[in-house]
Amino acid sequence: MLIECTNCNIHLEAETIGEFLSAYSDDPIDSAKYSLFKCPKCFNPILTEQTMDFDNVDYQLAFGNIKILYPNSEFHLNPIIPEKLRDSLKESIKCFRANSYTATAIMCRRTIEGFCFLKGVKDKNLAKSIEKLKTNGIINEQLYEWANELRLVGNEAAHNIEIEFSVVDSRDILDFTIAILDFTYSFKDKFDRFKERQSK
Repeated sequence: MLIECTNCNIHLEAETIGEFLSAYSDDPIDSAKYSLFKCPKCFNPILTEQTMDFDNVDYQLAFGNIKILYPNSEFHLNPIIPEKLRDSLKESIKCFRANSYTATAIMCRRTIEGFCFLKGVKDKNLAKSIEKLKTNGIINEQLYEWANELRLVGNEAAHNIEIEFSVVDSRDILDFTIAILDFTYSFKDKFDRFKERQSK
């Protein structure tokens, strides 16, 4: 069956390892089919689900579109992250899914730049802005290292025509960008509020 391997980020003919039919009731509409595939390129497992649906062509019940359960291809964007930054992350994800890995790196750099701006650091030099985030206690040493590396990678992507990014590198760049925002807006802010309550 032709299926997407989210690890290789390509569609290919995957080998079927096994299938399982599940019925939640006596009604056929409640049936679901779970299939286990093996990617012929990376050999990773792919678990899918198909639920029963009405086929408008043949006018009968049939298993519908395939939903990949594992590996999970969805990126979790915390709703607490400001809308402008979430929009920028969504565009980064679109680039990644379109196999535009250089564009992914550039968009992630742009997201970090927007993060600095929304945190009140508006230096025209991104390196100095990231440094100020650390100095002001907005990010710690670990996040500073990540953000600075994303800045360097983004610069390379924008200015070095010879550089190429693999799907793995591109995914890591995207994951680190999401992690910086998720940690800052969720865990750090929550911990700061906790400390403030304790001091009172």
